[in-house]
Amino acid sequence: MADKPPADSRYRLRARWLVALACCVGACGDQAAPAPSATVSGSISQGEEDVPLDLPAPVGLPRLESTELPNAALRDRPATEARPRCDVHGVFCVHDARTDEEAAALLSVANGALATYRALGLPRLPYDAPLGGDARTDIYVRDAEPYANAFADPGSATSGFDEGTSFIVTPPLRPGCHDRQALAGAVARALLFGEDAALEPNAASMLGDYLAVRAEPCSLAELEAIDTAQRSPERTFTGERGERGAASFLFPWFLEDRYGTGAPGMLTFALAAISSQKTTKGPLIDEPDVFDALRVTQRRNRTSLAETLLEFAIHRAFIGSRSDETHMVDVAKYGDLGRVRIEWNVPYTSLPRTFKPLRPIEPLGATYLYIDLAGTNAESEITFVVDWEPPVGFRWAVVKIDESGSELGRKEYEPILGSSHLEATIRDLAGAKALLVVGINEGESRRDEPFDPGRLREAAKSYVITFAQ
Repeated sequence: MADKPPADSRYRLRARWLVALACCVGACGDQAAPAPSATVSGSISQGEEDVPLDLPAPVGLPRLESTELPNAALRDRPATEARPRCDVHGVFCVHDARTDEEAAALLSVANGALATYRALGLPRLPYDAPLGGDARTDIYVRDAEPYANAFADPGSATSGFDEGTSFIVTPPLRPGCHDRQALAGAVARALLFGEDAALEPNAASMLGDYLAVRAEPCSLAELEAIDTAQRSPERTFTGERGERGAASFLFPWFLEDRYGTGAPGMLTFALAAISSQKTTKGPLIDEPDVFDALRVTQRRNRTSLAETLLEFAIHRAFIGSRSDETHMVDVAKYGDLGRVRIEWNVPYTSLPRTFKPLRPIEPLGATYLYIDLAGTNAESEITFVVDWEPPVGFRWAVVKIDESGSELGRKEYEPILGSSHLEATIRDLAGAKALLVVGINEGESRRDEPFDPGRLREAAKSYVITFAQ
């Protein structure tokens, strides 16, 4: 039988994750960034010191009033009459598997993923009784299901927070590793629902898929997702509202690398725990959500969510064959499929020129332009003027790149509230081989209405940018 935690254990776990979050975001300290690599062709590495992040994390978030729709991740348990096949470890039961071998394969993957998560120090699955028959977490096999996913049980919380039990619906395991990684992700989401059953589907997929990449690596699945995401960086990386985003696991991966303690999953679960809430009687609504938790935490650490998102967009440019393993760790393996699509790659000698993107930029989407500086000298400078469609803000960064592909430095530009226009001049180009211009759609039309993955979003917005010598 599954272990039944003491009545107050969930509160102790919550306190544990709050402490973990404080440790994670303070882990960078004042240490210098890793030295840039000069041996990797096309790499770009960080040339600045980390921002000190030693202020305490918030100890809780206020309950927010919201018109957000109820959590779309909630779903009734499938009807079943067949006797389940349960494992000897007393953790999972498989319903409606056609053969014992099929059930055994599912149990093997689920238990393997759970063993990895336990080794990382992540919490146990919640006690499931009497749902599904007994205390074990239930896995329902359905041929029509596109991939394995976990769903929270409404009203199953054992404390005042919106935490609860969950169940998994999966297709039979097909040849290859795609379904195995998807099932590992579903197990991770079941753990996350134990912290916050109201977790919005985009966030649950983003966090769960990151853990699945660690527990059940699948190069083919990861390459497919990353190639899709990097070919269309203008898309919202969290995915459409209520759906999975292609390679959205890159964002928690970036957060763990940039702000984590080196223990995969610790910061991920801390964000889920700190955003948990106490919903009044009725449908579960994910307010505050993971982005609210990150927004408040980063504000208290003298930065902002928008700055963090821009930094993530910069790091996305250095995945695959452009990686030097200093921005994000272990991403060089994705090769050319990991290279982000650049809108325009132009020589300095062709300026002045005006550009616009192939497609408009969705909220939290990114855009990239590359200027080859061949022909410049110590006195050269570049002025750029950019206008975008209101009412959202676009945030920009100009990254100087040297001959080895390492980052010499960067300059970031914050939009003025209410303005959709920016002008800037980049000087001191000595030693730089190229400029990488990165922009993101912040997705916010008003500062008092921040971006929320669970709400209707602003439409994609385009821009026009001019570069001149």
